[in-house]
Amino acid sequence: MDFPLTRVNPWFSGGCDGRPRVRLCALPYAGGTAAVFKDWPAALPPGVELLTAHLPGRGDRFTEPPPATLEETAERLCEALPPSDLPTVVLGHSMGALLGYELAARLAARGRAPNLLIAAACRPPHVPPDASGPVTEAELAATLRAERPWDTALRDEELMEAVLPALVADITAGDRYHRPRPRPLDLPLKVYIGADDDGTDWRTTLGWRACTARDCEVVVLPGGHYFVETDRAAVLTRVAADLAEAEAGA
Repeated sequence: MDFPLTRVNPWFSGGCDGRPRVRLCALPYAGGTAAVFKDWPAALPPGVELLTAHLPGRGDRFTEPPPATLEETAERLCEALPPSDLPTVVLGHSMGALLGYELAARLAARGRAPNLLIAAACRPPHVPPDASGPVTEAELAATLRAERPWDTALRDEELMEAVLPALVADITAGDRYHRPRPRPLDLPLKVYIGADDDGTDWRTTLGWRACTARDCEVVVLPGGHYFVETDRAAVLTRVAADLAEAEAGA
């Protein structure tokens, strides 16, 4: 279930208690919903307007077919993101990081470039996807349960059956996504990686430098691939610092 924040439009929910000073646009991993970020509003500093993406095929958009490509999803997100004069940070985790890059590029092309892109736990756009992962729904379910032992919802067979189509669609879109020559964005980039994430290596991570004409900083955080959930306190401490930096530099 998605967390109860003021709904802006079908693609985003969010808001800010009090007067907003900086905007954070958060994009979940493959198969994820806005519930990934449900605990963030209470933990972020005052003045942060948190907007979380609601993607088709899951959550309250369960009946809608997911877009076939990440580029199409990013275009729809760009069109739906409400205009704002606030300093803006785009944060995406795993598949959401690729969406974040595409969204940032589209916003920049419309004269709305974010002040910072945070790409977490993901290969750069020009690195080909790893084709060695699970291919059937049964294999995906087993992999998810192994990677997310804390997630009791994954033990519910009916819920798994409901979640898997969106996950398969996301993985398929991610596997199709590849930009051999990504356009460098004119904005700073932070790359978050989990210290225990077996799927992320330093050489691959450093490839994100090709995606920006500005500074690119690699940040190592505790946890594995899903550190945004397993090590939320460390992540939020870092996010708060990066939001403050983006606000000060705006």
